[in-house]
Amino acid sequence: MKLFTQIHRMKMNGRKFFYCGVIPFFCLQFILAALGQCSDLSMLSLDELLDLEVVSVAKVPGKVMKTPAAITVITGEDLRRNGVRSIPEALRMVPGMHVYQIDANKWAVSARGFASRFANKMLVMIDGRIVYSPLFSGVFWDVQDLMMEDIDRIEVIRGPGGTLWGANAVNGVINIITKDSADTQGGLLVLRAQTGPDGEVSARYGGWLNDRTSYRVYGKFFDRASFENSAGDDANDQWHQGRGGFRMDMNVSATNTLTLQGDIYDGRSSESVKYVKPTPPLLTRASVDAPVAGGNVLGRWNRIFSKHSEITLQAYYDHSERDEFFVDETLDTVDVDFQHRLDLVDNLEVLYGLGYRYTRSDTAGKETIPGIYSYAMNPRISNNNLFSGFLQGRLQFAGDRGEVTLGTKMEHNDYTGFEWQPSARALWSISNNHSLWASISRSVRTPSRLERDADINVGLMAPLQHGLMTYVRLLGNDNLGSETVYSYEAGYRGKMSDRIFMDVSLYYNKYNDLIAGVPSGNVFPEISGGWTRLVLPIRAEEARDAETYGAEISCSWNPVDWWRLTGGYTWFHFNVLDIGTSLEARQGFDEDENAHHLFSLVSYMDLPHNFEVNTSLYVVSALDGLDIRGHARLDLNLSYHPTEKLTLGAGVKNLFDDSHQEFDNTMDGIQASEIPRALYAQVTMSF
Repeated sequence: MKLFTQIHRMKMNGRKFFYCGVIPFFCLQFILAALGQCSDLSMLSLDELLDLEVVSVAKVPGKVMKTPAAITVITGEDLRRNGVRSIPEALRMVPGMHVYQIDANKWAVSARGFASRFANKMLVMIDGRIVYSPLFSGVFWDVQDLMMEDIDRIEVIRGPGGTLWGANAVNGVINIITKDSADTQGGLLVLRAQTGPDGEVSARYGGWLNDRTSYRVYGKFFDRASFENSAGDDANDQWHQGRGGFRMDMNVSATNTLTLQGDIYDGRSSESVKYVKPTPPLLTRASVDAPVAGGNVLGRWNRIFSKHSEITLQAYYDHSERDEFFVDETLDTVDVDFQHRLDLVDNLEVLYGLGYRYTRSDTAGKETIPGIYSYAMNPRISNNNLFSGFLQGRLQFAGDRGEVTLGTKMEHNDYTGFEWQPSARALWSISNNHSLWASISRSVRTPSRLERDADINVGLMAPLQHGLMTYVRLLGNDNLGSETVYSYEAGYRGKMSDRIFMDVSLYYNKYNDLIAGVPSGNVFPEISGGWTRLVLPIRAEEARDAETYGAEISCSWNPVDWWRLTGGYTWFHFNVLDIGTSLEARQGFDEDENAHHLFSLVSYMDLPHNFEVNTSLYVVSALDGLDIRGHARLDLNLSYHPTEKLTLGAGVKNLFDDSHQEFDNTMDGIQASEIPRALYAQVTMSF
């Protein structure tokens, strides 16, 4: 019954969605199929997709078919065929991922619920470098950018990964892996123009320093125009950014490899902020620019002693600066990680490792809007040390048809002390083409700086009592413990025929001690700036328990060699177990703030004469808790390869809808925008 209710609430009602979304999608596919009797191009086959190497589940290479976790791999081919120019856009293709664009430069991204701009239960890495901010234990997606053509694959795990990756890998792990520099030789130039108007230029060059050392350097700049808000006004959320970087890979010997890479960026992410002031008009909007800048450098050494023993040592330094409406932060991170893989006997593999991370977060307080909005952190500078170690063993049996993996990670941080995150995973291969897996895990999320150290005043409510403004004062709590989640998962993978593959995942998560805002005392009057206001203090507390459960299904079908269809469906349910006296001060706790149903259908076609036609349909049910209607989005991409070194592309995003709103960011006052239809053209040249 819930499914039919959700469909009925879509922005296009169910019937209009069917006629304007699904039917045109399939009509387009069959028309193109009639034209595509033969092809001059080739796409990855199902066997090649199942043979893809993944490392994010076990920290050692493995195959998708033999992975005891819910994992999806987005390949570089997927990015190219879908015309993807940002990481969040790519994640829409993954079942179980909740991806909502807020404005031109902000997204709410999470797996299996809890999506918000400040989602804090996903661990995101770029080549092993963790990119989350301890300010809110989440990711600023507007600065996680790369030259898309450099990405080899994106491994997305839905479900816990704390045993290997540590705290905050509660609902999933995203590992963005770039290509070896030896695979990006020569020059590459990408020019893109899009309605908005938007523009982007990327350039890369790779070469060899000697017969053992390859390198590449790249540069990228984009300028993206602002969207409109729901009233049709300019949302003032324009966005521009420039970045550059390098990577060098050295084969020191047959058993030693060394990688050195780094990036630097600078830009500006603008936004519109809604706030309440004491004089008419009470509800006001301000346009704010947020300068962003940063850089990083990473080194990785790998030594193979034998086929039974291998070590990896990695270290990186990351610096970022951000001056935004709700807070500013200068963050420095130093991380060192060591791991050793050892085969004790033929069927028992042991993996262990040690790690250390130091973070220095400097958040200068300021009064963003005098008398209306101010924040401070106490202390202003936070130095945090994280020591970690993990141990994991994988036992294979029954002629490698079955395997059991047991492990745990132990950490000590300056906030909550010792944490442990054990897991058990099992896989049984029914045959070469069918496998079952199951897992049970315990994961933790440590409190963020905002939850521990914040002192924020926000004017949220118009005069309600005695003609006075009511302000919310958000207070941190340095006695907070970690959130914990117990996760139970099971799944099936099967190659139903040479042309059909299916992947099914089921899960149940039980969350304890979720941190939420709780009223801390009564409303009291306060004089500020010569006028009196009422203040409602809200304090971060371990206030809630919750559960989530659901199912994720994906299916790939190659009707013919030159055509592949991939469909995905997600059913998600969120239930708050004890509401108590907690206030909805943290977005993502409402049971209906995430879509209960997600559907995607992606089609890749290689047509004669070096043409490609790629279409993607995404359907999202309503977010009733945010009063966001459901929507259907159809993207179309056409590519032509006149030569091996030249590709011409054109496409449209959101074909059947002028614009739609996907999310409402209620936490920090940032005004959500309408996501518009966009037409684009792209030229890719190699030399």
